[in-house]
Amino acid sequence: MRYEGPKKTDGKIKANPAKIDKSSTSFQLPYQSALLALKAHISYDPHHILTTNWSSSTSVCNWVGVTCGSRHHRVIALNLSNNGLVGTIPPYIGNLSFLVNLTIRNNSFHGSMPNELSHLYHLELLHFGYNEFSGEIPSWIGLLTKLQHLILVSNNFEGTIPSSLFNSTSSLQEIGLEDNQLWGSIPSSIFKMSTLKVISLAKNKLSVPPEVGNLTMLTDLYLDNNNFEGSLPSSLFKCKQLQYLDLESNNNFKGKLSPEVGNLTMLTYLNLGYNNFEGSLPSSLFKCKQLQYLDLESNNNFTGKLSPEIGNLTKLTFLNLGLNHFEGAIPSEIGNLQNLKIFNLGMNNFVGTIPLDIFNISTLHGFSMVGNHLSGTLPSNMGHFLPNLEWTFLGMNELSGMIPASISNFSQLVSLDLSGNSFSGLIPKTLGNLRLLQHLNLEFNNVTIESSELSIFSYFSNNAYLSILDLSRNPLNGVLPNSIGNLSTFFERLDLTGCNIKGNIPIDIGNLSRLTYMSLRDNDLAGSIPSTIGRLSMLEQLSLSGNRLKGPIPTDICYLGRLGELFLDGNKLSRHIPESINNLTSLRSLNLAFNQLTSRIPSSLWTLTDILRVDLSSNSLSGPLSIYIGNMKVLTELNLSRNQLSGHIPETIGGLISLVNLSLAANQLEGSIPISFGGLVSLVVLDLLGNSLSGEIPKSLEGLRYLKYLNVSYNKLRGEIPTQGPFVNFSAESFRSNDALCGVVRLNVPTCTEASPGPKKAMGVRILKYVLPALGLTILIVSVVLVSRKLHGKKNSKLSNNKDSMPLSTWRRISHQQLLQATEGFSANNLLGEGSFGSVYKGTLLDGTYVAIKVLNLELEGAFKSFDIECEILGHIRHRNLVKIISVCSNIDFKALVLEYMPKGNLEMWLYSNTHCLNMLHRLNIMIDVAMAIEYLHLGYSTPIVHCDLKPSNVLLDEDMVGHVADFGIAKLLSDGTSLTQTMTMATIGYMAPEYGSEGIVSTRGDVYSYGMLLMETFTRKKPIDDMFSSEMSLKRLIEESFSLSILEVIDSNLLSNENDYVAMETCLSATMGLALHCCADLPEQRIDIKNVLAKLNKIKLKYLHDQQSG
Repeated sequence: MRYEGPKKTDGKIKANPAKIDKSSTSFQLPYQSALLALKAHISYDPHHILTTNWSSSTSVCNWVGVTCGSRHHRVIALNLSNNGLVGTIPPYIGNLSFLVNLTIRNNSFHGSMPNELSHLYHLELLHFGYNEFSGEIPSWIGLLTKLQHLILVSNNFEGTIPSSLFNSTSSLQEIGLEDNQLWGSIPSSIFKMSTLKVISLAKNKLSVPPEVGNLTMLTDLYLDNNNFEGSLPSSLFKCKQLQYLDLESNNNFKGKLSPEVGNLTMLTYLNLGYNNFEGSLPSSLFKCKQLQYLDLESNNNFTGKLSPEIGNLTKLTFLNLGLNHFEGAIPSEIGNLQNLKIFNLGMNNFVGTIPLDIFNISTLHGFSMVGNHLSGTLPSNMGHFLPNLEWTFLGMNELSGMIPASISNFSQLVSLDLSGNSFSGLIPKTLGNLRLLQHLNLEFNNVTIESSELSIFSYFSNNAYLSILDLSRNPLNGVLPNSIGNLSTFFERLDLTGCNIKGNIPIDIGNLSRLTYMSLRDNDLAGSIPSTIGRLSMLEQLSLSGNRLKGPIPTDICYLGRLGELFLDGNKLSRHIPESINNLTSLRSLNLAFNQLTSRIPSSLWTLTDILRVDLSSNSLSGPLSIYIGNMKVLTELNLSRNQLSGHIPETIGGLISLVNLSLAANQLEGSIPISFGGLVSLVVLDLLGNSLSGEIPKSLEGLRYLKYLNVSYNKLRGEIPTQGPFVNFSAESFRSNDALCGVVRLNVPTCTEASPGPKKAMGVRILKYVLPALGLTILIVSVVLVSRKLHGKKNSKLSNNKDSMPLSTWRRISHQQLLQATEGFSANNLLGEGSFGSVYKGTLLDGTYVAIKVLNLELEGAFKSFDIECEILGHIRHRNLVKIISVCSNIDFKALVLEYMPKGNLEMWLYSNTHCLNMLHRLNIMIDVAMAIEYLHLGYSTPIVHCDLKPSNVLLDEDMVGHVADFGIAKLLSDGTSLTQTMTMATIGYMAPEYGSEGIVSTRGDVYSYGMLLMETFTRKKPIDDMFSSEMSLKRLIEESFSLSILEVIDSNLLSNENDYVAMETCLSATMGLALHCCADLPEQRIDIKNVLAKLNKIKLKYLHDQQSG
């Protein structure tokens, strides 16, 4: 709650109505001089109040903002509030010795408070709030013994609070120092001030002594947003006059809420949100029957059932219990709170049905129960008794049944969120009667529409203010009608992803002139893209991917000046890329892959110097690459593979220092690999497979420290393969089928010799050039015949046990031959990476589905066991944050897992590149995804599963940057639910828990340790085994020591350059790294469990979002 200062100062400036005779004002000259000095120190007076009114030709008592006493006509009050004045306070103001009220709130006065103000002995009210004063709070304020109200809120004062403010002769009743930069302990002398009624010290960095209970007259205490820690002082509950208590966002208050809180029977406002309280709520809290505002949000450790006694708090208007661990049923007694306007029970563990009595609270303006486990149906008459309802959020529950048509009676409804449930049946037409509706989210349900034509849009056209409509992932099974163009003139966001929509995109869609986001991806749309989309001048994101659209790309799209993301991939678009594409100057991501585009890439494309990602792969584009490709200095991803490009690779590509992923594979490029590629300092992936490149592999590539994947196979390269830098880690798969490469034995190429081959050797090479292909072809034919027979004889030897344990909806029978076809014979072109027990390939099944195929190297020790473990675990579990298994293929001499394909790679790739910059929210979301996956493994299955190898490379990212945990090759099932011991540890050094490395003890707490290390690495961009760490310094110790300085000293510098709100970021990072250290405690029993990790991280994220919005 924002502290506004004393109610008696309304901030309005009034001239004294008494008219003073000019001839009687000679005794006022000292006052006039002081006030004219103040006027001279005003550098900006936007309303010209002082300029035009404060004149020596009139009495000061007639000046605006000046009040004189009625008897002696002395200046007793000066109020210049809310005038936008800029300036400083001159020392001459100290000459206004009879001032009782000095108020200049809400201006831009700066500098320090002059010492001469200490002469104002009659001052009762000093209000300098909402200015820009700086320096320390003057100790001379303590000399003003008649001062009752000291308000210095929202300035830039720093240092400690001087104890001299609170001397024994002070008359202070109210002190407001909120929102400065004060630190240290609150002086204990403040708690000897028996006259104090209001204390506001919020938004500083203060700590509190225990003497607060001595303030028996205290009515208002605002201590939110400080550095308090430990339990609440028990003496606080002796302040029986207390009405307002705000301790929000201190982060370190902990322990249980004392039953003594029931002593505060006068309490009307209580805010303990964003702390670390735990345990159940004491029943005495519900004896505070004067409570009107109760906020316990985001403590995350309040647990237990919500007592029916909450129904005793009948004066409540605001109730917020969101983001905790409350469980059990929601008590029906909440229906007794007939004054309630807003309540939030979201993000808890409530189960059961929603009490019907809640829908009888006619005063409700909004309620949220999002993110619980609520089930059952919504009452059909729910809309009849809530005439004032403006918003309701019931998303992410387990609600079912039909959406009640009576919702249309919520005539004031602005936002409705029913997403992520199991609602079915028809979307009510009556939603169109909600004239004030702005946001409607029904995504991820099973609702549909009445007819094959989506007539529902004609009803939505009655929602005059509708701006956001999300019906994605529902089986609408219809055709978009022209009436979609009649939606509200305020309409901004339309998401119909994955709704099985057929037919054409209606031309009237161009009428949605304020649209900023439109996704129609993953449907069955056909026909051409209407040129009317070019009328959507506000559009920032357009996704039409994964449909059957054909024809040319309309040039009209190229005049959408605000378009930042354009996704048209996975269609049947043809002809050329428009030359006018250079008009899309705001474009950051362009994906036209998997279409039928032809002709040359327009040179105008390369003028988009701010674009980050370009994917034109799998088309029929031809011609040479332009040298102007080097203009795209911030480009991070360029994929031109599987086209018909020819000519030489331009040297200018080497200047793209931000490039992370470069694929020119499967084209007709020739000439040498440019030496300038050594300048691609951020490069992680370089794929040049399947061209006609010749010459040597440049030594300059040895300097690419982040390069993880290289493929130059199927070219005409010669000479020695470089051996330094990233080449140490490459395998033979990177260099297959070239003319005359040589190098180390492990690369399956001849050893290099110093002398060039003589005539006879050269003749032998020429003979082999013709003989070997024929011999190879013969061997290949024989092998295929043998493999076919073996497959025929073993076609029923698949892992039936694993198949049976998978849901039938996802099981697919895939043969070895199909895998060969999907990967083009396990072509290096499709190699995604290599792990401990084999290689992972990208494959495309006959129906166009992308998959990742993990092929086990059965010659490696442990490969068979790894395969069995992954089959057993992945075949039994399903979670949105675990990589899903689609099928297995298992024969005597071939074993492979067919997994869900993750197009965005892994977390390690994104962290260790200078261009794949993940912002704070990306990192928080990914780590929450990982925590949810681990929570499921530990708690969501009958037998706890320990992953044993959490690290960035095992966190894969899908198209939406959602994290998925992968690689269960060394995972363990804990049959007794606690721990087991093994003799050989195979986890990754730096991430494994101490007890795992030294004693082989496997437990869920070991995963928590690994998670903590992963959390540190994600935000610091420092590996636990970096060269900077030694026996004396580790990543964990580095984090611990950073708390004495600033956490910003050790975090990834990319975050500093991509975030604006450093205060919110530092608060977030401190909490996150503190949580990471808690995960990494040396002793397993001291570590937090993953359930609480997830809860705390969700709290940290929500506070970060809150701080950003309020900042």
